[in-house]
Amino acid sequence: MDEAIERVEALYSAHGPALLGYLRRSFGGADPAEDLLHETFVQALRGLDRLNEAASPRAWLFGIARRVGMAARRRRRMEPLATDPAAAQPDEADQRLERMRRAIAGLSVPQREALELRLMEDLSYEEMAAVLEVPVGTVRSRLHNAVRTLRQRMAEDAGAGRP
Repeated sequence: MDEAIERVEALYSAHGPALLGYLRRSFGGADPAEDLLHETFVQALRGLDRLNEAASPRAWLFGIARRVGMAARRRRRMEPLATDPAAAQPDEADQRLERMRRAIAGLSVPQREALELRLMEDLSYEEMAAVLEVPVGTVRSRLHNAVRTLRQRMAEDAGAGRP
């Protein structure tokens, strides 16, 4: 058992910060994300025998984190954050960034998830396929469609003169 704990500790040292960032962005703020990270490594310790079959240790851990986060999301309702109407108007660069965020939020969940894993976590297609539990071709298709949709929406926004 000591060997298993040492192996999980090494995985935590190597991948914990990236997983925490992923969990924060995908499933909530700092405190819940830390809880999710701990649960991820509890699950990793329980399923350590499956690590050797994984595409990579990183992909295996992101897959566990994704399942832990999705299970937590199903258990609780998330309320939208209140916006401050007195906030200052963003500059042009901020407006473009906000348009991009809205466009990304409008993607289907599978497309958005694939895009975030690629851009934010820098996972390979093979690692993403392992995390999402889909074939590599599906990952490629989701990314292609996500980028095409984003380009189209950004062009439409620019053509409509939206901020």
